[in-house]
Amino acid sequence: MVFLLLKVRMMRIFFFFLFVGVLWGQENDMKYYQYNLWLRPSINMDYLRLEVIEAPENESLKNKKLLPNYPVNLGLSMGIYNTFVTVGYSKSIVPLRDNDKYGKSKFFDFQVHSFFKERFLFDLYYQDYKGFYYTDKANIRLLNDTKIHQIGSELLYFRNLKEIALEQLLNHGKTQFGTAFGWYIGGGLYYHKIDIPALSYVNSNEVFRHIQAGVSVGVTGNINLTDNFTAFTLMGIGGYFGGEMKPLSKMKLNGYNNFRLLLSGVYTKKDWTFIFTVQENNKQLYYRKNEQIDINSSNIEISCIRQFRFQTKYRNRVMELLGM
Repeated sequence: MVFLLLKVRMMRIFFFFLFVGVLWGQENDMKYYQYNLWLRPSINMDYLRLEVIEAPENESLKNKKLLPNYPVNLGLSMGIYNTFVTVGYSKSIVPLRDNDKYGKSKFFDFQVHSFFKERFLFDLYYQDYKGFYYTDKANIRLLNDTKIHQIGSELLYFRNLKEIALEQLLNHGKTQFGTAFGWYIGGGLYYHKIDIPALSYVNSNEVFRHIQAGVSVGVTGNINLTDNFTAFTLMGIGGYFGGEMKPLSKMKLNGYNNFRLLLSGVYTKKDWTFIFTVQENNKQLYYRKNEQIDINSSNIEISCIRQFRFQTKYRNRVMELLGM
């Protein structure tokens, strides 16, 4: 019930930013302003894997990969280009494996991406996962009560050799501008709430809360293969410090590494854009008694963007505040 209320609040926050956050102020000279609205339906596979590296108290999980039985999903994103705020919600349609044998996994994914000042990207996400399994020799072991919740935010600064605005580089559907390579640097703050009762024989109801922060760097590349088709890639690494939050005053700091990879193929035709994207993201943390766990997140997505243009005599004050 608590997470249902949180999801409802997340959706309310999105619509607040999307429709209420676009503050309008009427101009006396009747000047008209141009805006772009877009809708992005998608078919995707979100795949989160937990890999137990160190020997836990329950040694049967050592070096095991805890996997979800995630289905193929339908998603929908929407936004206004001038504010660059988007959100996606996925609903399962087809399970990849039999639910009786591999269990049933549930997830909720909320993300906001905002471009501003031509060089900065702000990301905010909330992800909720429940239901995993692992393979023990020839047997399938269900972990229906295993849960993981992730909340994170990042602020990244981008530059490229052609001095192209970040919004043009990452916001698919814009005018083609040729081949461009660049780099980025930034920082982030991440919170994980993990409940894996099977790792321990005692205190199985104890919830693990972990927080970490750090910096990341990487490179980007954008290549126009034809007048309508573009290939884009982003690759980066990061270094972070963090620890368990219980108790916060006795937090033991550990170092972590992070890796991310994004590959996209983009086809644009007038107001339509078709995108195929593959993403991979790896995070690390130490669970309770120095049990290292890798959190690997993969996403394969096929999506379509339809742009709608409109003009109005009202201007967007949020853009002015952000310097856009």
